[in-house]
Amino acid sequence: MKILQDFSLFLVSFFRIVKKILDFSTQLTFWDGILFVIVVFFIIKYLFLNRKEYKPLSMTLNIPFSLGNITYTLTEEDRIVAWKMYVQLRTRKAALIFDEDYDVIVDVYDSLYEIFKVSRELLVNLPLNEIESEPCIADLVLRVQNDGLRPHLTKWQSDFRRWWCDAIRNPENENAKPQDIQKKYPKYKELTQELKEMNIQLNKYAEYLLVIAKTRSRRKRKAKAEKLEPIEPSILS
Repeated sequence: MKILQDFSLFLVSFFRIVKKILDFSTQLTFWDGILFVIVVFFIIKYLFLNRKEYKPLSMTLNIPFSLGNITYTLTEEDRIVAWKMYVQLRTRKAALIFDEDYDVIVDVYDSLYEIFKVSRELLVNLPLNEIESEPCIADLVLRVQNDGLRPHLTKWQSDFRRWWCDAIRNPENENAKPQDIQKKYPKYKELTQELKEMNIQLNKYAEYLLVIAKTRSRRKRKAKAEKLEPIEPSILS
C-alpha cells in the first residue's frame, strides 16, 4: 500500500513539473525557445552519460578445507546469502575454536546440524536465475558442506554420539561434568584435533562470506572487473 501511495505522489509531482515547463515554454520567444531546448538537451545528455552503470564483479576465492579455488560472477543475491550465512556462523559454536575446558562436543555437532539446515533453506529460496550461471554462491556453500564438513561428521559424529549416550548413563559419571566425561572417549585427542581444524576452516569460510557480503559491483566507466583475494582468517581464541 505504501508503495502505491509513493508512486501516486511521484506521478502527481511529475505532471506538475511538466505542466510548469509547458506553461513556461509558451511564454518564450522563438530564439528563447531554441535556447531552452538546447539547455534541456545538454542537461539530459549529461545525466544520461553520468548515470551509475554497474556490472557484476568477477570474484575468486580459495575454498576452505583445501578444496581449491572458485571464480564466479558476484550478484546482489550472493551478497545477501553470504551475509546471512556469515551471521549464522558467527553466532554458533561450530565456527568457534573448540575449548576443551568449557565446550561440549555434542553441542558443536548440534550447531553444525543447524548450519546445514539454515544453508539448505537459503539455497532452496534462491531465485532460479541465480543458479543459471555456473558457478554461483550455491556452489561455494555446497562444496564447503559436502566436501568440507560432511567427511568429518561421517567419520566422527555417529561413533561419538553412540559412545556419549552410554557414557552419560554410566553411574560412574553421574556427578561428573560433561567436559570431563567426553575426555574419556578412546579417540578423544584425535577427534578434538580434527574438530579444532574444522573450526578454523569454518572461521575462514565465515570471513570469506564477509568479503562477498561487503563487495559491491564496479562502475562500468571507471574500472574493469577485478579479482579479489579474500582476507586472511583470524583464529579465534
